[in-house]
Amino acid sequence: MSAVRRVEIPLLHDNHTHTSLYAAFGSCPDLADLDAARALERLRSLPRDRLSVVRGWKSNELVLDAATLATLPPALLINRSLHGFLLSDAALPFVEGVVPDLAAHRDDAAWREANVPRLFEAYCGLAGIDGAKLDAFLDSLLPLGIGSAEDLAVASVPAFRVMRANPRASAAFAGPKLFASLPPEDRAACSGIKLFLDGAIGARTAAIEAGWLGESSPLMPYADEALLGEFAAAASLGAGLAIHAIGPLAIEQALRCLEAARRDGLSFPLVRLEHVQFISRDQAFRARELGAVLSMQPNFTSDTVDYRDRLDGETLARNNPFRMLIDAAGFVPGKDLLFGSDGMPHGIAHPAGCSLFPPLPGQRLSLEELVAGYGPARGVEGVVTLEIDDGRREVRVAGVRLG
Repeated sequence: MSAVRRVEIPLLHDNHTHTSLYAAFGSCPDLADLDAARALERLRSLPRDRLSVVRGWKSNELVLDAATLATLPPALLINRSLHGFLLSDAALPFVEGVVPDLAAHRDDAAWREANVPRLFEAYCGLAGIDGAKLDAFLDSLLPLGIGSAEDLAVASVPAFRVMRANPRASAAFAGPKLFASLPPEDRAACSGIKLFLDGAIGARTAAIEAGWLGESSPLMPYADEALLGEFAAAASLGAGLAIHAIGPLAIEQALRCLEAARRDGLSFPLVRLEHVQFISRDQAFRARELGAVLSMQPNFTSDTVDYRDRLDGETLARNNPFRMLIDAAGFVPGKDLLFGSDGMPHGIAHPAGCSLFPPLPGQRLSLEELVAGYGPARGVEGVVTLEIDDGRREVRVAGVRLG
């Protein structure tokens, strides 16, 4: 029989998700928990008289060729990684009239990666968001042990306004165009500008130079000069930076350009490096020297197992090197090492399981480190009871008590 421990922790705050987008997705068809056959069956059953925004499409499991897309009802399929989408042929007339740029760049992967904030805005606009949807999404996180959440790429001005009215939601960062368009009072409530320097492992677009198995298209939207221009624009607005960088090439570009920005006299109230899954020891020490905060996802430690179909073992072994970051480079959970979920999945059970029972010893986090990296929920208090099953190497949320 497995040894099961019960431990109480505070209701937690998710430092990295896409709150407005997931709230908008609440009423959308979801393929995330379906295998390829059932997902295709679900797609074929969609209405044929209107556009369906479909979330949770896993491109590695459900490969849709042009012939299949030509037979489907009107559907916009959004990759589970949020990087990349597909449009069925029948969707084009619906999309062209509302978001023509998505239709025009239907097959342009480079454009999609260079315009992720624009995609989020389009997704949110098509799915729709209001206070009730936001409340429903945040309420759905409570039984999972999460009381509040930060939006790392707020989708639109309407979404920003809805989030400002809710103490459990934080519109932490926005794309450059959206941030610059905000009125001063809204801009003051936003931490800064989100920049995407590469894609995602799931979409095979993360900036990993070697180690891919099969076809891949690593994408880096910015040349250094253009990225430095974005940094200068952010500094002129007094904005913080959140920089999406998964692969080592993107991490290196972020550090190289931040070092150049420092030499040029640019300063920012906050610099966060998001994901940094394959960060090296040298890069970690340089990030510390720059005073950057690392914002990471312990649940992505499972990528070391889940993505054996697309990355070799040597590469996957460098994923989420938490012990090096804490024990050698000196990052402190809750101070300059923050944790969140990216919504893949939401909740504390999976990241806790990945932290306590990781594929590799260097990926381990103690429960105390994990809780500190998340931090207590904002706008609501509560206690979460975890069941830690050492035999099965699993963690479950046994209950949540508010107040």
